[in-house]
Amino acid sequence: MGFDIEIGKCTECKRCMIACSLAKSGSVRMRSSRIEIVPNWPEVPEIRVCRFEDCEGHPCIAACPVAAITESKGRVLIDAETCIGCSACVRVCPYHAIRMDDGIARKCDLCGGDPACVKECVTEALKRREVSP
Repeated sequence: MGFDIEIGKCTECKRCMIACSLAKSGSVRMRSSRIEIVPNWPEVPEIRVCRFEDCEGHPCIAACPVAAITESKGRVLIDAETCIGCSACVRVCPYHAIRMDDGIARKCDLCGGDPACVKECVTEALKRREVSP
């Protein structure tokens, strides 16, 4: 599972970021969001989120000196207990999808298979993509 992104449909409303921050931190705390909308008006915005299946080689896994980042069933996950906050993964992520929050690397984990951001995207700029095994 992953995302289909139709960037031209994004209106920069940031509802996806709000939904994600609520799901991850229990409050509207934008820095806790695992998705980021970067405005680029008058051009289309940039949507920064992990592209799991589109990310060749998952460089974040190799960059982590403590093996806090693993792949499981097509998802790249960060173990917050193991992360030492070195930011090596942030520097190598080609999608700028890993962010530091309270000294820990954080990224999308697809909300366990039911992404809050997708449910909140009223323009359908974000959609779930089922990946065949």
